Amino acid sequence: MNVQFDKGRSDAIRQLLIETATPSRQQRTQPGLVVGLLLVGILTGAGASTAAFAATRGFITPVIAQPSGQPRPDLPDAVQAPAGTIPGAPVISLIGAPTVLTVTAPTEHPIEKRPEGVTHVRVTIAALTPGSVSWGTDAGGNNPSASFAAGDIGRSGDTSWYDFPLDETTDTFFITPTNGLTATVSFQYVNMTPTHLQRNAAGQTFGVEGGPDGVPDLILVSGTSPEGERVQGYARSGELAAFSPEHEEQPSTPEEALAWQEERQKEHPHGWDIPVFESDGITQIGTFHIG
Repeated sequence: MNVQFDKGRSDAIRQLLIETATPSRQQRTQPGLVVGLLLVGILTGAGASTAAFAATRGFITPVIAQPSGQPRPDLPDAVQAPAGTIPGAPVISLIGAPTVLTVTAPTEHPIEKRPEGVTHVRVTIAALTPGSVSWGTDAGGNNPSASFAAGDIGRSGDTSWYDFPLDETTDTFFITPTNGLTATVSFQYVNMTPTHLQRNAAGQTFGVEGGPDGVPDLILVSGTSPEGERVQGYARSGELAAFSPEHEEQPSTPEEALAWQEERQKEHPHGWDIPVFESDGITQIGTFHIG
């Protein structure tokens, strides 16, 4: 299964990559994170997370982070993260019962009449036959799309979902199957309530980015324990943002960027590791690889 956006959004991504050619934390820690942010909420063959976040290649991004150009929902006031929710990630509550359609041709599904408190709609595509589909709230077609091969059908790769933000401007959902695709499409309204970051005993904030409190001092990542197992913990934001171990800041000129990049490639051709801590920012439980 292959998920992507149409040419218009792909061009926007390409332009953004050009404008941010100097490596940033996101580009280094997670190649392709710019696309990952635009695709936040799409998981293949996975259920909804109670913490409401998507983890991709170790750098964890909350579902509530939405790319520009999408509807801006009227979110509730932020609350303290309850048990089981990562600070900074939204609390997701299901509202109403899901609606399920079977589509074989372009379909417009009305969504203007929805329960009070809805901020997003979780739309799940389950392919029944090979083919492609685009689905979203943009009438012009600037929506995510997916392709399903014959080998995906009946397996985990036949399903994708996305949490679409809603506001007063969104009243119709557009589904366009192509190349012979038949799929079931389910709509589940949800409420996303933002949560605040938390502070440890040292006064450091910890959690995920994307919430109302900005970038935490300690950012949730998925690292590797000394035994080689995957472990979730927190990395220092400054170390994640560093251009290299030798340069904590970002280069200020193109010439400096080229020189630092050449130095980084020479000194760290395979990247480097930074420590992963528990939320106290002291107890190290693993490492996170950059590069």
